[in-house]
Amino acid sequence: MIKNKFGIVMVLSLSLIFGGCSAQGSKEQPGAGASTDNGSGSSDSNSQKVELRITWWGSQTRHDLTIKALELFQQKHPDIVIKPEYSGWDGYFDKLSTQVAGANAPDLIQMDYAFLTDYANRDALLDLDTYTQSGDLKIDKHDPSMITAGTVNDKLYAITLGVNAPGVVYSSKVFKELNIADPDTSWTWEDFAKIAQQIKDAKGDGYVGAADNSGTFNIFQIMVRQSGRALFEDGQLGATKEDFSNWFQLWNDLRAGGAITSPEATATMTTALETRPLALGTGAMDFTWSNQLIAFQKAMKDSDDLLKIQVLPHLKGEVKSGEYLKPGQFMSGYSKTQHPKEVAMVIDFLVNDPEATAILGSERGVPVNSDIRAQMASTLSETDQMIFNFVDTVAKDKSDIDPPYPQGFSEVDKNFRTLSEQIAFGQGELSGNIDEFMTSSNSVLSKAK
Repeated sequence: MIKNKFGIVMVLSLSLIFGGCSAQGSKEQPGAGASTDNGSGSSDSNSQKVELRITWWGSQTRHDLTIKALELFQQKHPDIVIKPEYSGWDGYFDKLSTQVAGANAPDLIQMDYAFLTDYANRDALLDLDTYTQSGDLKIDKHDPSMITAGTVNDKLYAITLGVNAPGVVYSSKVFKELNIADPDTSWTWEDFAKIAQQIKDAKGDGYVGAADNSGTFNIFQIMVRQSGRALFEDGQLGATKEDFSNWFQLWNDLRAGGAITSPEATATMTTALETRPLALGTGAMDFTWSNQLIAFQKAMKDSDDLLKIQVLPHLKGEVKSGEYLKPGQFMSGYSKTQHPKEVAMVIDFLVNDPEATAILGSERGVPVNSDIRAQMASTLSETDQMIFNFVDTVAKDKSDIDPPYPQGFSEVDKNFRTLSEQIAFGQGELSGNIDEFMTSSNSVLSKAK
């Protein structure tokens, strides 16, 4: 039985990576002139400098770009010192939850859509409406849907750092080598499975068509959406037993043919892109968010292998498009910060300043500011242009994003990965395992209300 061992903690799934990136461990890097004081207040009463802490998750690429942008902010605002605290996706929300509980969270918090409602309802986030009204935080060039996405209970708690969409990333080199046509926007899950098996059969042992993503909840969510349902409905599972059965049978069939990573290999994979078969040169396809394409490309062992990205496969007879546009990440303020105006200024800088956005590029997604997007169009790299084009493609055939996940999602997500492992290793019977998961999940969600 899947047990409620962990309580309600703030951790998101391997979501492929969906929503997270890899990193080289957790680090804290003092800003220029920063003191050793870890509080949110001013570090030196004599200097009258304001000290802010900021936290985010991501790849090394994201760390480097973000630090560079923050250094530029400090050059323009020498009276404000920023102390970065960054890590990978794994464990990020565990640490943040502990900091919030101890009233010692950073002043600026990179936030994920899945957890926005939970943190807002815990009164952990700063209401930004005051600063949009004062002009310290400008949102007039932001898409209204992204403002809505950052709003909970009619209060703005988060600003979108970039817009992205989920997709399948693949090796153009392997597809060309095997004379496999690039998938088009109409491809199906059956097409995906056929291509994965074709690659496996051609490349032989030690190589797979795709990484096993059966335990990635928000990819499963795509198939549920394609069936016309929501993953969660009224604080309970909206996905049916048939949805779960169809999903795991798809991956069981792929596993039986050796087209995806073995259960043992899958268990060793992490959200670090460097550990994924595609990056290692032992697999041809994976699932990711569009903004991760840059970091994925840099993680490739074969630097000559140009990655491409396509929309997620369709479900035959699908009711609606499963694809959607999502805030890549948010930036929020901590409700207990001693310097809310300065927090708003930093957020404004990261999304609206032409120099800062030029540094950050599209690593967190396509910029939310329409003027910035227009300015960047003529200077995009090949990979950035691919990301912009992909988001445009998704925008033409998408459905509205589902509401943020309910409280209790973290534990349900963990249990979904456990369910996936049980099925992959042949522990128990498929139908019974799914029944146990659904019963346990609905119980967790009920208690979390």
